[in-house]
Amino acid sequence: MSNSSPKLSASKDNGKGQIVVRSDHGINLSPSRAGLPWASGILSCRQSKHWKLSLDTTRALLKEFATEDPMGVISKSGSSIAEISQKELASNFEEGWAKFPIYLYSEGDEQRTKLIAAFSRIQEVFIARMEVGRNLLDDPKSSLHSLIDDTTAEILDLDRNNGNDSGREMLDEMVRFFGRPPPPDKYNNMEEFLLYRHQDAAVRYVLASTKFSLNSCVDLDSPRLATYIRLLKDHISIANDLASWGKEKIAYDNVKVLYMINTVDVVKQLFSFATFDAALAMTQAFQFQVECDIDDKIQQLIIEDDLTANEWQFIDATLHTISGNVLCSTIMSRYGGESYRLE
Repeated sequence: MSNSSPKLSASKDNGKGQIVVRSDHGINLSPSRAGLPWASGILSCRQSKHWKLSLDTTRALLKEFATEDPMGVISKSGSSIAEISQKELASNFEEGWAKFPIYLYSEGDEQRTKLIAAFSRIQEVFIARMEVGRNLLDDPKSSLHSLIDDTTAEILDLDRNNGNDSGREMLDEMVRFFGRPPPPDKYNNMEEFLLYRHQDAAVRYVLASTKFSLNSCVDLDSPRLATYIRLLKDHISIANDLASWGKEKIAYDNVKVLYMINTVDVVKQLFSFATFDAALAMTQAFQFQVECDIDDKIQQLIIEDDLTANEWQFIDATLHTISGNVLCSTIMSRYGGESYRLE
């Protein structure tokens, strides 16, 4: 199966003489050359040069969350935000979820990298603050409230100064993610599952964050990009599910979570596989097929030659978003990747 997987690579030249100009804020990585167990045909990854700033921003916010009671916000797990923050600070969070902004949004400058990092964890606090902040003009602010308000204002100021709505779209998608409906009791087909999984995996938020990192005016609902963006959503969802399957299955079996929302589980049910191992192999093949479809779609877009330079830049960046997602799944402690950590 691995021999037939596609060999996609985000190239600077789309083949029609239109050059995709990458920023100097990212560096190229080759996971396969580094000897990682690379379960993707997309061979190119990027890492933000501002990785330390991203981690420092996250650490500073966690310290604020850990020492204040941010509006009494309670997470879905039942723990307070302060409790979650204290636990994160006591753990090696730098090798966990904090990696996502570094590898998914590699093209952002220092300011945008810092702002994206601010939203990478405990987003409930930001949402609660934004909701009350619209109505309480004389609300006495704590230092944490001021930090949240200032962060949100800075994002919107960037929009005004640059003549686009990428920051507002990122904020709106974050709010929409936390308002998503619970999963249905049953999925009749893979299409139904993936449409829900796109919501549950915050894929629109991920793509909006990529757009914000680029300071882009690309329309995420453009008909010209619709098929490509749909494939991106499928890839992010499937790759995440492959990486988290083992831990999710254990948590569900031990009644630590209420729902099993994973492509592997749905594949087993829809195809009536006898074992989860068979379903896991089929799901990996599914991811490779999506990569082939992405490759075919890009070739079609090159031939049609109808996209703008901004749209090609977005395609280049989002290829690195999905390969960065696979990279995080490979090296993050959350998925058992400690032995493959990049030094």
